[in-house]
Amino acid sequence: MDRLLLRNNVKKFIKDFAIFITENMLYPALHPNVIAQLKKTCISLDEIFVLTDSIYIDIVEKHFVFEGIPLYDLKHSVEKAFQLIESKAIESICFKKGVTQQNIAFFSSILIEKTRPLDADELQKELERSGITCIVIVKNVRAKDDDGKYALLKPEKIYGSSIEANKMVYNAVFEGKALPIDIIDKVSQDITSMVIKDKASGLATTTLRDYDEYTFTHSTNVAILSVVLATNIINDSELLSKLARAALLHDIGKIKIPISILHKTPKLTPDEWAILKQHSIMGAKILEEQDNTDMLAINIAAQHHMKFDLSGYPKIKGITEIHPLSLITSICDVYDAITSTRPYKNPISSDKAIALMLQFIGTEFDPYFLKIFAQMIGVYPPGTFVLLNNGEIAIVQNVLPHALLLPQIKIISGKNGTMLEEPTFIDLSNKDSNTSGRNISSVIDPKEHGIDALAFFT
Repeated sequence: MDRLLLRNNVKKFIKDFAIFITENMLYPALHPNVIAQLKKTCISLDEIFVLTDSIYIDIVEKHFVFEGIPLYDLKHSVEKAFQLIESKAIESICFKKGVTQQNIAFFSSILIEKTRPLDADELQKELERSGITCIVIVKNVRAKDDDGKYALLKPEKIYGSSIEANKMVYNAVFEGKALPIDIIDKVSQDITSMVIKDKASGLATTTLRDYDEYTFTHSTNVAILSVVLATNIINDSELLSKLARAALLHDIGKIKIPISILHKTPKLTPDEWAILKQHSIMGAKILEEQDNTDMLAINIAAQHHMKFDLSGYPKIKGITEIHPLSLITSICDVYDAITSTRPYKNPISSDKAIALMLQFIGTEFDPYFLKIFAQMIGVYPPGTFVLLNNGEIAIVQNVLPHALLLPQIKIISGKNGTMLEEPTFIDLSNKDSNTSGRNISSVIDPKEHGIDALAFFT
């Protein structure tokens, strides 16, 4: 299943349903506007049911949430409908294949009922009394910790929520609005908590990048990689969260660069290259204009292309050294860029990327930070799918500093290509664990083998 397409279809449905609720509050049920929007809403729902038989839309911490990922960029476009649904103490709504226009219309009518307002339990009873089984109100969808706060999202959900936050940032800058710093802070804290809890899982999520979403996945990957690298030298969660926030915003200036230049396939002309290089200063200026951004974010936006020896850009008079966290972000920025698919280039493998970057140690990159980064990534980073010498397929779980070519893995597919019901854990460096002498033959693209990478992060 194409999960990105499903998520986008769910967003479209939520927007259409929110507009339908608003129209239903303004006009009688048979008004042309209401009828037209009802049809549009049901068409959006039908597009979802081509991909899956049911969806759960959760209401968590002031946002609609789908598959554990907050849909941050919906916040302003569906605000009235969200407030109405939240006021009913609804925590989740399930829509199942088979739901009709009449079902949607009835559900909306009882939601907006003013003479006898209904809460979540009463709404569910009304649906049941009317024989509607394809819409279900559900409670207690997300666990809370001992302090009554919502528990930390799983790594792949944090990754997804970060991408949604990046989209919201993009839209805010594009529309000239204030940045959603509160949301960026929440995502930054989640990234930091995830990395502190389990570095390997954090690294593994950066392999979930999607070519069509590069604009948003790149900033997320750079943030995660930067925090993982920084944990080797920093033991301050607050500073790490600030780094995550700054790294998420490091390329914000690119929003001001024409897409024709960003996505150009042939080599950029000198004039186009000069325009592209302006994104660092543009990003710093955007952040300077915000009320709640700190100097670290501004510094990293301005400095992440300056290079260790100051031979990069922009050239700023008076600067004699670069902020250490800018140097960390720079390493992660380059690594993710060269290992990602772009319209104008194919990605290179992680081992070749590290080898290439090591050629510029002491010039483009800080020697101390780059050596730590190379050891951290290893030859096969966590989350990499590999083909073993016996024909099995595995996913790398953890990199061992003393055995970079022999990581810990989980075998997910047998020699005949059949997926295992339960993955088998093997430490390739441990003879007691790796009794049959397995080793890695090559890195593979899970999509080419019909493997849903996301399935192994849940």
